Amino acid sequence: MSSPAEGGDAGTPGPDWYPDPSIPGYIRYWNGTAWVPGSSRRRPEPGEPMPAPPP
Repeated sequence: MSSPAEGGDAGTPGPDWYPDPSIPGYIRYWNGTAWVPGSSRRRPEPGEPMPAPPP
């Protein structure tokens, strides 16, 4: 699975929630190096908070 779009200071995306490249309408947590397994979840509706980062 590919990484999220490039950005950040070093040219790689930082840890955060990004659109899940394999499931439209879902987000997945990127830890700065790789996708966190099992972190895919429905994208929050407008006004809903983003989930906490996985442990």
